[in-house]
Amino acid sequence: MFFVYGLQKSGISIIKLLEKNNQEFRIWDDDSLLRKKLIKIFDKKIFLNPKKNNLNHFKKIYVSPGISIRQNKFQIKKKSIKINRDLNLYNSNLTNENVIAITGTNGKSTTTKLIGDLLKYSNKKVFVGGNIGEPLCNSFISNKYYRYHVIELSSFQLETIKNLNPKISIITNLSYDHLDRYKNISDYIKQKKNIISKTGINLFSIDDKFSKKIYKQKKIKNKISFSMFDKSADVYFENNFIVDNHFKKNKKLKIKNFSEALIPHYNLQNVIITYICCKLLKLQEKTFLKLINKFKGLPYRANIIFKRKGLKIINNSKSTNINSSINSIQNYNNIYLILGGIAKEKNFEDILKYKEKIKFVYVYGKSAITIQNKLKQNISVKKFNTLKQVVKKVLIDVEITNISSTILFAPACTSYDQFTNFEERGKQFSKLIKINLGNL
Repeated sequence: MFFVYGLQKSGISIIKLLEKNNQEFRIWDDDSLLRKKLIKIFDKKIFLNPKKNNLNHFKKIYVSPGISIRQNKFQIKKKSIKINRDLNLYNSNLTNENVIAITGTNGKSTTTKLIGDLLKYSNKKVFVGGNIGEPLCNSFISNKYYRYHVIELSSFQLETIKNLNPKISIITNLSYDHLDRYKNISDYIKQKKNIISKTGINLFSIDDKFSKKIYKQKKIKNKISFSMFDKSADVYFENNFIVDNHFKKNKKLKIKNFSEALIPHYNLQNVIITYICCKLLKLQEKTFLKLINKFKGLPYRANIIFKRKGLKIINNSKSTNINSSINSIQNYNNIYLILGGIAKEKNFEDILKYKEKIKFVYVYGKSAITIQNKLKQNISVKKFNTLKQVVKKVLIDVEITNISSTILFAPACTSYDQFTNFEERGKQFSKLIKINLGNL
């Protein structure tokens, strides 16, 4: 018998796959309102509130990525009982699918969509999901067979997997993140390394010190390095050309036109990764070039939601860590920067390296005081309780300026103090901008 703890999208997907495989299970979610809703769908008898002493008879326990497996309630006496994520069940159901697995601190969602779209443009049957869009187990619930699986994996999903062996494994980049869940950066990176393939091809950035260190490990075989600027990489970018020294010595592919969704400089990394996958999967370069020109980005990832002479407004609600926020800051000047939510890290002073680009900082939410204290000695900071208050004030402030400015919503924090997720936060930000622009 199996136990499923956490009944959001990934948990429901696990349940459906267990049902399809005729497995017996029990389920639970700590959200009483969600349980009340699901009791109308599932038999009340299968709900079991997990206690320290009532989980010892289960064969496996599947836990939602949003729940820490290091909680006391998972102190199980029997060592034979394994705590798993949806990735474990997904992996055990794989047969001969070509899996392209992506992880990293930033850029993994855009990279996942780029590779997925590349395969779709090439008329391949492809499942795209994981930490983005469709839950992993949905790939097996229907009777459809997807020859290719392009999956985004978070550090939480990778925590319990030891035998993952994708056709292509990708680490986009690594920087400080989720230190509210891990002991330190080494603990975080340890989970990410579980994506490394034993017999497939491994792609690593050498633009950050953590990924570069992994790439240099001799025990890792079949690897390709990539970079946005480092000419020692197997594949890198220079003067609008992808320079390829892996598939063909000093081959140069010119990128004439980037989609607007790929223009921020950090997206070069995602483009290079997609090119490498294009070559590894033996797809046509002209299809890759068409994709780069036509690509439509994911919502709330550095999207320009308003533009007029003298003002640009960027919605990057997906920015949930400091490095992501900094990546956005580097693209603009005269920035009215909005930060806030629940901080996962403490090093907000790193933002000060780019203070010459920032005119004002607006902070809100649970970590507002923490962020303000880190920045206020070196930059002007205004504190508010809610995002609604911030939007109203920032639009008034930019209205009286005489220089071209950018309102940049790159929170560098999780959204869980005031919103369900970053998507809801991003949607609300766009809505507030629209409402308040009408009032000016």
